Amino acid sequence: MTASLPDQEVIEMYRRISKRVADPSLLKRLKRFFKGRQTLSQLLEWVHAKLKFNKGDIIRHEDPFEIIKYGQGKCREFSVLFTAACLANGYRARLILDMSDHAWTEVWDTKRNKWIHIDPSEKRINNPEMYEQDWKKDLKEVYAFEKGNMEDVTKTYKMAK
Repeated sequence: MTASLPDQEVIEMYRRISKRVADPSLLKRLKRFFKGRQTLSQLLEWVHAKLKFNKGDIIRHEDPFEIIKYGQGKCREFSVLFTAACLANGYRARLILDMSDHAWTEVWDTKRNKWIHIDPSEKRINNPEMYEQDWKKDLKEVYAFEKGNMEDVTKTYKMAK
């Protein structure tokens, strides 16, 4: 996340990114990286082959092709690249932002008719309580971004008390 920006600027940035990653011309170009439709696990492996996690100071990128070219990132870059790769492979996917300091992805499961949590920087699938359970966070605001639209999804990630 970009901690130095006020909340509204961060929200607007994620709205912009979510529109960009859904652009049909971008998805068509990104689809060229794949032979056939990839599974979500294959897409996680692909992202990790293209991108190395870096906790230090890096140049931040919002465009999937710039992220690939730079080759390193934090949770935002992982989630942007993974979300775009999912969309390019025909999945419905959206960016998720925890306003305190983290980003990940959700992918729509057509069989179960629900959103599935995927944290591409952690390579974790369907573990929405990991942030409060494993990381000991107290999540306050979590938003989903899809094609510029925003939805509050905090309840999905709060553990029952």
